[in-house]
Amino acid sequence: MTEQELLEQGLTEEQTRFVLGAWERREREAAVQAALEGYGFSSGAARDAAAEALRQAELAVEDGRLTGVEAVMDGLRARDPDMFRPQREPVRFTAPMGGEDRPTREQIIKIPDRARRRAAIAENMRLFKGEN
Repeated sequence: MTEQELLEQGLTEEQTRFVLGAWERREREAAVQAALEGYGFSSGAARDAAAEALRQAELAVEDGRLTGVEAVMDGLRARDPDMFRPQREPVRFTAPMGGEDRPTREQIIKIPDRARRRAAIAENMRLFKGEN
């Protein structure tokens, strides 16, 4: 609604300014929240800090979107890179931790002592699943 339309409805100038201000604040907050989508933040606190940085930057709102968001986010990333989740794949360990190698199925089968062989099979059951 425009200021004129609100005045025509019988609102005072003060009430009209209040309504328009509330509308503008609501639109700006929706634009801030929309601007945060797509950024991977490391925590909720990091997301809140980024939202506050966008609010304080007083960026223009055009068509319901903030202009200049990238510049603010680049500044945040330069100041605190840990604020954002890493863009790379997480580290995956391929060898067991602790330094000891697990025996293969063939190595277990070749254990001559029956009791030790059965214990090794029990410890490494994943190697023998599906066997009849």
